[in-house]
Amino acid sequence: MISLNALSKRYGDRLAVDDLTLDLKPGRVTGFLGPNGAGKSTTMRMVLGLDHPTSGTALVGGRPYRRLRDPLRAVGALLDARAAHPGRSGHAHLTALARSNGIPRRRVDEVLETVGLAGAPARKRAGTLSLGMSQRLGIAAALLGDPGVLMFDEPVNGLDPDGVRWVRGLMRALAGEGRTVFVSSHLMSEMQLTADHLVVIGRGRLIADAPLADVLAGSSLTGVLVRTPHAGDLAERLRADGMSVSRPGENELEVTGAPVERVGDLAHEAGIRLHELRAKEASLEQAYQELTAGSVEYGAGR
Repeated sequence: MISLNALSKRYGDRLAVDDLTLDLKPGRVTGFLGPNGAGKSTTMRMVLGLDHPTSGTALVGGRPYRRLRDPLRAVGALLDARAAHPGRSGHAHLTALARSNGIPRRRVDEVLETVGLAGAPARKRAGTLSLGMSQRLGIAAALLGDPGVLMFDEPVNGLDPDGVRWVRGLMRALAGEGRTVFVSSHLMSEMQLTADHLVVIGRGRLIADAPLADVLAGSSLTGVLVRTPHAGDLAERLRADGMSVSRPGENELEVTGAPVERVGDLAHEAGIRLHELRAKEASLEQAYQELTAGSVEYGAGR
């Protein structure tokens, strides 16, 4: 488990991370969201000991990263897809990592096969790889020590649709094995398909730490959509029951304040025929925009 306790990081007058406290638990994919400049990369770097906290702690399995006996066997991370030496082949890069961490060389071939770089691609110099292939090499490096904790910063950048689906399946499979999977991304639609739990920060502070379903349900854009030739009659009945009702079309209603089952029951009791009845869920993008509306520092003008 990754545990952050009152974690803060200041660069001069700027507070990049502000008093973060949370636990990232095993067995689930935790999505890490926030606007540009929110402190996501800084938080991940502090977990990995690359940046020193101004105050507070970041622990992996109860220890700071620098005190882990075999760090690659405990934590695998991809923060920069271009981190490999450009003059080395992918195979040589992973072999050097394996030798320096006491990992059997056979593991290099195993992870190259896992990420789809076995054979000729592994012999290419890292500096000649496309961004998508570099991402795959970085994922291979993260998997090398078969760690219980995995951290990925924007892992699908540069990947084609098939690669994106592959990463999604990999994250789900790793979490299913009981590992802690921590993923930062700006692709809301992909995160909605991948994450079980969300951590959202803005201006360095925690905004949300909740299951994905709870974040979506908390959006003001959730509700019930109804289509009926008796929209006016049904609207009166629903408002009398305390619901908020709008009428976007002649035969359409949007209802908030009650679950879809209650709306259906009231329509049945009133003898009103329905042509459509369904729950309206906010997308993660919509819920995220509501959560972070006051935390965007680098928004472009309209």
